[in-house]
Amino acid sequence: MKDYKPIIVDRWPDSYFEKRNLNDPKRIKQFELDCVLIKKYIKSGKVCDVGCSTGEFLEFIDFEGELYGMEVNENAQKRAEMRSISFEKNIINQTEFFDLVIFRGTIQHVDEPFMMMKKSFQSLKKGGFVIFLATPNSNSILYKFKKDLPFLDWPINFYIPGKKELTNALKNIGFSIEEVSYPYFKTPYRNLIKDHLLFILNLITPKFYPHAFWKSSMNIVCKKPEK
Repeated sequence: MKDYKPIIVDRWPDSYFEKRNLNDPKRIKQFELDCVLIKKYIKSGKVCDVGCSTGEFLEFIDFEGELYGMEVNENAQKRAEMRSISFEKNIINQTEFFDLVIFRGTIQHVDEPFMMMKKSFQSLKKGGFVIFLATPNSNSILYKFKKDLPFLDWPINFYIPGKKELTNALKNIGFSIEEVSYPYFKTPYRNLIKDHLLFILNLITPKFYPHAFWKSSMNIVCKKPEK
């Protein structure tokens, strides 16, 4: 397990990260909501953001402590390093080191998601947290009908988690589930009238019309036991 190296598919062109520099108003609004959730549980310490992109999220939430990341795109990593994010230590090569591990829309892109969860558990200090944000929920009604969600990138997905399956796996690994929430109603991507009209179209036509919807995305907060 010490030699385990996750396959995190790097098929994102550099152009993908042009909107990952705190220059997307909707993303910033979502960051604000995510920040509130994180700081409800933890405000400082050593954090590792798995799939940290350009580091814009860690910079925005202004987490107090040492910032670490994991990122497969070299140019994105360089931008993150300019934001004082280190890549020397991560959940693979550390034990009982981090206070917080973040998976923000990334768990579906690793080849061995359960191994990554185990590594998160091992790398966290006792009482530390792992928080999943912007995570697809295959138990959602839209996914059950269409087997798709608007933020899924099928060529680079390994695993589409569901709330029931993901929380059960996390419990089996040893985490306690502190909170499960669905951000749809507060998310800046919500448009109640348009979303429900598109949902009806998805029910009656074979084509998939992407749209935000109830429980399509989930946040899960987990804690490593104190003892």
